[in-house]
Amino acid sequence: MNEASALPLAGFHIVEVNDAKVPLCLRLATSLAAKIAADLGADVLKIEPAGGDPVRAAPPLLPQGESALFQFLNTSKRSLQLDLGSESGRGTLARLVEAADVVLFEEPASVASMLRTGKATPVEIAAFPLEMDAAQRPVSELAIQALGGLMHMVGEPARKPLKLGGHQASYPAGLTAFTGLMAALAARDAGRPAPSVRVSLAEVMQWVNWKAASGAAASGTSPGREGRNSEFQVLPCRDGHVAVVYTVTQWPATRALVGDPRLDDPKFNTRTGRRQNIAELYAALAPWFADKTREEIQKAAQAKGVPFGPIFSPAELLQTEQYVARGFLADMLHPTEGTLRLPQLPVQWNGRSFSPRPAPDLSPPHSNGEVPSSYEGEGVKTGPTGSMPPPPRKTSAPPHLNGEANDRPLAGIRVLDFGLLTAGANTSAMLADLGADVIKIESGAYLDPFRVVGKIDNDDGWWNRSPQFRFTNRNKRGLALNLKDPEGQRVIRELAAKCDVVVENFRRGVLDRAGLGYKELSAINPRLVFAAISSQGDTGPERMNVSFGSTLDATSGIASLTGYEGEEPRISGMDVNYPDQIVSLFATGIVIAAVTEARRTGKGAFLDFSQREVASFTLGEEILAAARLAPRGNTEAGVAQQDSYKCADGRWLAVTLDAPDPSMADFCASKPRDAAVTALLARGIAAAPCFDGNDLLRDTALQGVTLVRDENGGLVKGLPYRLGGEGLVIERPAPDLGQHTDEVLRELLGYDDTCLKQLNDSGVTSTTPTIGEV
Repeated sequence: MNEASALPLAGFHIVEVNDAKVPLCLRLATSLAAKIAADLGADVLKIEPAGGDPVRAAPPLLPQGESALFQFLNTSKRSLQLDLGSESGRGTLARLVEAADVVLFEEPASVASMLRTGKATPVEIAAFPLEMDAAQRPVSELAIQALGGLMHMVGEPARKPLKLGGHQASYPAGLTAFTGLMAALAARDAGRPAPSVRVSLAEVMQWVNWKAASGAAASGTSPGREGRNSEFQVLPCRDGHVAVVYTVTQWPATRALVGDPRLDDPKFNTRTGRRQNIAELYAALAPWFADKTREEIQKAAQAKGVPFGPIFSPAELLQTEQYVARGFLADMLHPTEGTLRLPQLPVQWNGRSFSPRPAPDLSPPHSNGEVPSSYEGEGVKTGPTGSMPPPPRKTSAPPHLNGEANDRPLAGIRVLDFGLLTAGANTSAMLADLGADVIKIESGAYLDPFRVVGKIDNDDGWWNRSPQFRFTNRNKRGLALNLKDPEGQRVIRELAAKCDVVVENFRRGVLDRAGLGYKELSAINPRLVFAAISSQGDTGPERMNVSFGSTLDATSGIASLTGYEGEEPRISGMDVNYPDQIVSLFATGIVIAAVTEARRTGKGAFLDFSQREVASFTLGEEILAAARLAPRGNTEAGVAQQDSYKCADGRWLAVTLDAPDPSMADFCASKPRDAAVTALLARGIAAAPCFDGNDLLRDTALQGVTLVRDENGGLVKGLPYRLGGEGLVIERPAPDLGQHTDEVLRELLGYDDTCLKQLNDSGVTSTTPTIGEV
């Protein structure tokens, strides 16, 4: 068996159709989803329009003139240039799509109706929700970040809203489309009807920015730009900048680390006190940073367990010790540009990385109705009619897979969920949304921190009423076990034998020390897919580093490109923690790919995810171009004019222009925001309101998919995509602590009343927190 055929998605065939007439942000999302599938071994045929994909000329450019953006987004694919305006070109495409498993395309596509009616499962990338009459509405990356509420969160409260650096609207949508694509392939592979998938950039952005809507729903006031009023800020040091990040429990260590006697003032002992005296706090913190290097600061902070984050540029990431040690960056030989270094997929699969092949050259124009023999190269051959007959994929279904009434893509898959907060808990929640039976493991001594952080009162049962916990734990069953007790560990091992997947994002080594790591559980169940999600990854010299989402803003490179032009870098802040939000969009798809592979081979996998690597992956073209860029404000390379502007009613809107217009600020200042947006859209200009959390709650076009209500009326985060035109199905609200313990142990392990009572009496199971330990 050659290496290509051993890749997880070998044998699947995907057609990617790029439409030159759609906005760049849509084409980037489509290409990223297809790239991930191609690097994992799927045969991806990229259909380029006459003249080629316009991204081939997009910045940033490499030394010999190739587009770093195109090279990053199109690794491991084949390409075919077709004139889809001709009958023969459309005929060729029809035959290719007919024989494919999936077709990826953008809305509006010139051949969209054909792509939705063939045998291939359609995965459609759009800008806006179905409820918006927006087929001809102009759109841009900036407009999507504004519409999803993200810009409202970044910057100074009295200054203009900022976008996050990089393509942070397009690429999360691409990660989402990959996961939707994998859900469709998993359904096909299990012999179920594969649902169509529709990904809207605006809905994905709202989903990523869920804390804005959650905060507004809980308090009536939307979180927003805090800037220098925030506890999390950026300070200059001797060789750059560092993000000052710490949790409430890490404040004493932070104070001891800096050692300034001013910090001993009792007014800094509480978070409220620190926020009320933020200027004094940072006046005391800043001198300690000023005369030290980023490396010195990071080492001193990590020694105290404090997650400060040195801010790296994309170019600097090429030499970071952790990335080099993990082999995250691959050397790829390009025929004209020489050796290129770029990020690999941000996962290690049984210790293996997926080395990409160079992006394809542009083929000669071809429209004679046949696929030329020159396309019978690597991968599955294409015949004279353009057909791509898939080889048989023999599936070995788990014993509990058959006979399920649930017909969703992951029906019959069972997940043991140790996921916490956002990164882990939301990965397992997305698996549950797709039909998996997810069993969330907690204990009375160690609750999911969202139960505590989201605490809304002190009344009895407060641990079951957190809005944040509800958002990331819908559709799960809850089981409470003391993992420090040998009996609790024994129960977990018994459950692992009955499960297909484990998801965890504990600090490295926690499950291993309890005898519940991959080595132990896979010995019990060789089919087990074990998804380990951590800030740095499971290997490398920084694997034990403590971090927070805003730490990863800094160390991933995103912060270096975010900020007001000519000023210091910015992080997304504690009300966003952007890297935490996007990892599950990618991890869920990879888990589904591993489950699909395990069905066929009977062999599971250890999946090692680094949240930092996922965040850096979204800067792939900047790393490839070795960019050393400062914050750019809201500008974007290749865009004539782009910014956010304050309107007559004090609200903000985002505008992207194809040609400069010096009067734009005055125009916006003369009108209320909504009137200005309407006028600009009528002129064919991409414009969008900078929504806050309350705007998101009021906008009916952005609800029903990414924001839904459970049976108790509670607001819940839904799916970031639609399957078969529909959003999330909530079968059960987030579980109370230990709500389903007896049910699960009876159903899966056959425990009787006596056994269940013994576990409860000995404290192995519980439904209340352990007093004094939360």
